[in-house]
Amino acid sequence: MDGLSLKDIRGKVRAHRVDSAQLWTPVTVLRPNLVLYQWAQITAKMLATGDSRYRLGGMYLEFENLASPGDSISPPSFERDRTIEYYDDLAGNATRDYLRVPMTAIQTLSSGDGLSQNELVCFARSSGLSGVHGKSFSYASNSVIYGASLAAFVDATDSTQDLLFSCFYFETADQQPKLATSQVGLEWQITLE
Repeated sequence: MDGLSLKDIRGKVRAHRVDSAQLWTPVTVLRPNLVLYQWAQITAKMLATGDSRYRLGGMYLEFENLASPGDSISPPSFERDRTIEYYDDLAGNATRDYLRVPMTAIQTLSSGDGLSQNELVCFARSSGLSGVHGKSFSYASNSVIYGASLAAFVDATDSTQDLLFSCFYFETADQQPKLATSQVGLEWQITLE
């Protein structure tokens, strides 16, 4: 029996500006993400038990508060074994934190012979005035979103149970500052073939 492999799952991410009328305007091109090992745990729970708590529930939007507007951020390197422990460790970082935000919408699309190109498109946007570890997220703090993870929120009120499906970092030119007039939205496309 052939197994499901990462060559059959790929994703792409792009940023949007989301204005007060909830109009989403793309501001970057689609860039590839890295599917993490925990995708298998998420998928196995959904397929074997039908447990809807393991569905993709939101995103982690990783940000840094810069000393000066326009400074660049060097994202960390990571491997497929990343877990939420990485985000827990941001508590000790003086300038970095993350937003844990729910999905605003999810679409499913299928095309091709035998529905061979099945796509899940997830949307989430920044919200709130502070990150999970209490650091300010605002225009005044020069907050810039430089990475994100797609996550299963097993318990909406307990982030310690979250599982990460995939992870992504913006190239320097595409990092998204928090503007006074809009939020940062992410469109995350996952294709299953």
